[in-house]
Amino acid sequence: MNKLKLWLEQTMMISFAIFLGIIIEGLVYSFMGDNLADFNLTWLQLVSVILTGAVCSLPTLFWLTDDLPRNKFIVRIILHCICLYAVVALFGFVFKWFQHMDGFIFMTIIFFMVYVFVWLMTLWFHKRDENQINKALDDIRDEE
Repeated sequence: MNKLKLWLEQTMMISFAIFLGIIIEGLVYSFMGDNLADFNLTWLQLVSVILTGAVCSLPTLFWLTDDLPRNKFIVRIILHCICLYAVVALFGFVFKWFQHMDGFIFMTIIFFMVYVFVWLMTLWFHKRDENQINKALDDIRDEE
């Protein structure tokens, strides 16, 4: 159950962050002179974002859930990032998220922003859970 919860949390965070990236992309293009009314999302693109979030959360379950020494953990994070970037680039090509090289570059920038955002949110969630557990333990100790 714990891995299912982690997978769902990661899927939601990744999908949400990608949607934020798409909104930022639309705003940037509108500030660069494109007509914001021409910027639209099809249902296939919306589904592809959620599918990308679900697929990108799978390597987290397999590579980053073990307790490892720091040096092995850093290697796994680098491999994790490369694997996710490959998935996102492949999905971007398949689902036509970008048409030109500038779109691919913008997608790359958004990918790394999403990657950092998801890591920060994951750390925040884990710290919050840790604080709740510690508070509950302190409450139990106070009752004794």
